[in-house]
Amino acid sequence: MRNTGYLLGILGVVTALTWAHDEADPLVVAGTPVPLSIESMRVIADDRCERPPGYRFGTLQRLRDSVVEAGVTADQMIVCTFHGDGFTMTKGEAGPPGARYVAGRMGLVWDDESVEVGRIAPEVAVLEFVLPSGNVVKAELYGEVFVCRVQEKITAVRIRAYDAGGRLLRDEVI
Repeated sequence: MRNTGYLLGILGVVTALTWAHDEADPLVVAGTPVPLSIESMRVIADDRCERPPGYRFGTLQRLRDSVVEAGVTADQMIVCTFHGDGFTMTKGEAGPPGARYVAGRMGLVWDDESVEVGRIAPEVAVLEFVLPSGNVVKAELYGEVFVCRVQEKITAVRIRAYDAGGRLLRDEVI
């Protein structure tokens, strides 16, 4: 009987400490989802995304409940999106941008935001999206691929592309 009392006391202390730790420090808690590591995303992408000959990797990112891999070939931009058990593969004809500097824009749209993915020329060092609201959002550049998170729904958007010296390469609505 005495051992039972100690056991119940220890169990009570452990429970209180666990609850306090859970409330004070949001570490991994059993039963809650945790973000995928880049290694896990890479394994899933390697398994599910078709990469044609000449494929050049651009980026692999977690966007909300989806994982997106984007890359290019000589004449295509390839975006592979997967979530849960499903995935979609999108191939768009987007050859090298040349003097246009930006080509092949695809949007991933949710209720309150969108993510624009596209292809850029190697000369582009900064790419800005000028939204209809007047806000300016800088795209993240990954080699020949850009990703831009936009906090509003857009159909057409004005872009400004600059080189490393700050020279304006393109200012146009796309």
